[in-house]
Amino acid sequence: MSNFIILNSSLSEEWDAYLIQMDKKDIYFSAEFFRMFEDDLQQAELFVFKQGEKLIIYPYLLRSISHLPALIQLGLEGEWYDISTPYGYGGPISNVPIGAERSELYRQFSETFTDYCREKRIMTEFVRFHPFIGNATEAQNGLTAELNRNTAYIDLTVGSESALIQNYGGNHKRNIRKLKSAPFTIRKSELKDRIESFTELYYGTLDDLQADPFYYFPQKFIEDTSLLPEGRVALFEAMDGEKAVAASIVLLDRPWMHYHLCGWDRAYLQWSPTKLLIHSAAVWGMENGYEKFHLGGGYAGNDALFQFKLKFATQLEPLDYYLGKRIFFPEVYERIMSLYDSGGAGNYFPLYRHPSFLNQNIMDHALK
Repeated sequence: MSNFIILNSSLSEEWDAYLIQMDKKDIYFSAEFFRMFEDDLQQAELFVFKQGEKLIIYPYLLRSISHLPALIQLGLEGEWYDISTPYGYGGPISNVPIGAERSELYRQFSETFTDYCREKRIMTEFVRFHPFIGNATEAQNGLTAELNRNTAYIDLTVGSESALIQNYGGNHKRNIRKLKSAPFTIRKSELKDRIESFTELYYGTLDDLQADPFYYFPQKFIEDTSLLPEGRVALFEAMDGEKAVAASIVLLDRPWMHYHLCGWDRAYLQWSPTKLLIHSAAVWGMENGYEKFHLGGGYAGNDALFQFKLKFATQLEPLDYYLGKRIFFPEVYERIMSLYDSGGAGNYFPLYRHPSFLNQNIMDHALK
């Protein structure tokens, strides 16, 4: 007999007791990681689907949408929500090996989860699938998985620093060798001791890149990241004396490392200190038994940032990064969207959360 339970992040021990049973897992699925994203309008949930010892677990943020302009305008009764995985990677994962038994378990999970979402008045679902785990290929009724971009990673099992460098692109090889004689040192620091320094570099870099507002995480988010359990987060800094000229937060969960957030001082860009920073973190990971260092992708598709990362792993095929989208109440969703002029919204999902729509006078469009 199939059944499910819902856990919140306050039940972190029980949450992680299920997580530890998964064949492939990562920090992005942990209660501690999800707790960083909670606020008055979104709470973490872990959906646990159980069939005897066979499990599928799915952590996500349950986000209120009843306060949004369109929901108010339609006058929908009761509380309404949508769900999303946070910044990072996620999606459902299982402890059952790939095969017919697992496929059937996912089919039953999808039916049960759909019923739950409709009963809970969850309008839509948005998933950032995990490139290493490859869980976007699992069949889920009604969910559309779209290839968004590729991501790059470094193989840390090659055995030596020289073998790492051998797999770098030509410019990266030359720059790394040159940087070894540059006036920099690389140190691994405690993030909690360097929050202000890192935040200054991070925001300065976003300003230089004219980055999307999405990436301007508040300082509290960085502070919360520093509170992750010991051994789960590291800060690597490129130092000119006592001055940090580049820094990167790396998330850790064996056997994987993830290049999470970074920043640099533009006055030092001629030296490309970020290259030495990534290389040094990779060497540290190799020496400490990690197998893969995930660098992620670009800002938009396979752009210049992605190409920069890919040159750390010229011998490897890039990973596929998928987004998942599902609408549980298509008729209501269409009614909501009829209130908006969505011509310039592109592929944004769900459309009712598009930043420009939240400030748009929906009645101007609705009356046309």
